[in-house]
Amino acid sequence: MTFFSAAWFKSVACFKMSRPDPFLIMAPMTHLSHVAFRELVRGFGGCDLFYSEMLNSRILPSERPGDSVYLKWVSPKDLILQIVGNDPELMKDAAARLVSYRPWGIDINMGCWLKKITMHGWGVALMKDIKLAQNVVEAVRSVVDVPLSVKIRLGYSLDKAYLVDFVEMLAASGVDFIVLHPRTAMDGLARPARWEYIAMVKEHSCLPVIGNGDVNNPRDALDLIKQTRCDGVMIGRQALRQPWIFRDIKALLMNKTLEPSPDLPGVIVDLSFLLETHFPPEIAIKRFKKALPWLSTNLKFGHYLAKEVNKTKGMEDIRLKIKEVFAAGIT
Repeated sequence: MTFFSAAWFKSVACFKMSRPDPFLIMAPMTHLSHVAFRELVRGFGGCDLFYSEMLNSRILPSERPGDSVYLKWVSPKDLILQIVGNDPELMKDAAARLVSYRPWGIDINMGCWLKKITMHGWGVALMKDIKLAQNVVEAVRSVVDVPLSVKIRLGYSLDKAYLVDFVEMLAASGVDFIVLHPRTAMDGLARPARWEYIAMVKEHSCLPVIGNGDVNNPRDALDLIKQTRCDGVMIGRQALRQPWIFRDIKALLMNKTLEPSPDLPGVIVDLSFLLETHFPPEIAIKRFKKALPWLSTNLKFGHYLAKEVNKTKGMEDIRLKIKEVFAAGIT
C-alpha cells in the first residue's frame, strides 16, 4: 500500500483550492518555453500556468538559478518545473532541489518521444515499465510539497486497459493531475491527436486531466473541453505561432468578442528585446532564430523572413533585417 505523507495531503488540498477551471497551460518545449517567451505570452494576458523546458535530472545538481539558461524566471509562482530521468534517487534529488525554488508545481516527463530521450529509458519510455514509473513517482512525491503532475502519451500501443492502469498507478502514487498527449510514442507529431482517449481517461480516472494536442485555434480549445470534459488545455506549437492564443481562448470562454491580432512586427521585435534581457547575446540570438520560424507562419513571406534573419549575426542586425523585410512588403 502506498504511503501518503502529510505534505502530500497538504499539496492536494492546496491544488484543489487554487486550480483554475479550466486550466490554460503553455507546454514544455526545449529551447522555446523559456523565460523570454513566457514573458511574451504574459504580455497578452498570459495563461494560468507555464511549464519550464525539460530539465535533466542528471545535470540539475550542478546548475543554479540565474546562471543556468534553463533555470531562469521572473517569478516561479505560476511555473511548473519539469524533470526527466528514470533513476528514482536522481529524480528525487532533482525534485528536492527544484522544490526549494518554490515553483507552483513539479512535473515528471513521461511523454517525450524523441530518440535522444527514450534511448536512455526516459520520457515515454518509462510507460513501458509501470513498476519503475511508480518508483520514480513515489520517490519524487516523497520530497514534493507542491502539486505534482505527470505528462504522458498513450504509450507504445493503443491499449486502453494498460493506459487506464497506468493512470490509476499515478493516482495511487500521489500525482495531483496528469497531462495527456493522445498520440503514441511512434506517432511522434505526425498523425491527428486521438481526443477520444482523453475522454476515456477522464471517465475512468479520479485525477484532473489536461488535454494536449491539435489545438490550432481558440475554438479548438473549447471543442476539446466540450468533447472530452477535460479539466484544462495545454498548448505548445500554436502558442509559439500565436502567443496571444490564451487571451483569445479566455475571451471565448467568457463569450466576449475576440480582439484583433496584434501587430506582428512589434511582437517579433518585443521577443528580441526580452531575449536580450534574460540571456547572454549568443544564447539570445540562438533562441530568437529558433522561435522566429514559428512566429513567421503568420506571414506569406515568413519563410523568406526567417531565412534572411538566419544570415545575421547580432541582435541589432536582426532587428534591422526585420524592419527591412516588412518595409519591402514582400508577398
